[in-house]
Amino acid sequence: MDAVDQQALTGAVIKEHRLDLAQLWLEFVGLGGDASEQLIRDYCEGEATLSPKERDALAQAVNEHCAAEGLLLRAPLSSCALFLLQRERHDPERKGPYSSK
Repeated sequence: MDAVDQQALTGAVIKEHRLDLAQLWLEFVGLGGDASEQLIRDYCEGEATLSPKERDALAQAVNEHCAAEGLLLRAPLSSCALFLLQRERHDPERKGPYSSK
C-alpha cells in the first residue's frame, strides 16, 4: 500500500470512530512503536510521515482497539493490496480475496 493512502485511511478511521490518540499512542508503544505522541498526532493530521514499521504499529493499535470495541472500520497495513480492491470495482467478474462469490 502506498504510504500516503495508508496515512489517509488510518487517519480517517481514527476520526470516524473518534478514537483517543493518547490511548492509541500507549497501545502503539506497547506494540513496539517508537514515535512520540505528538508525531502520531501530526501523522494523523497529515502533517508528518512515519516509517512502514511505525505506520503498521499504529494501524495494529487502531485495529485492536476497534476490534475490542466492536467497531467495523479498520486501518490498513502497509502490505494491504489496495489495488486489488480497486481492480475488483472495475472488473466485477474477477474473484479476489474480498469477493463474496
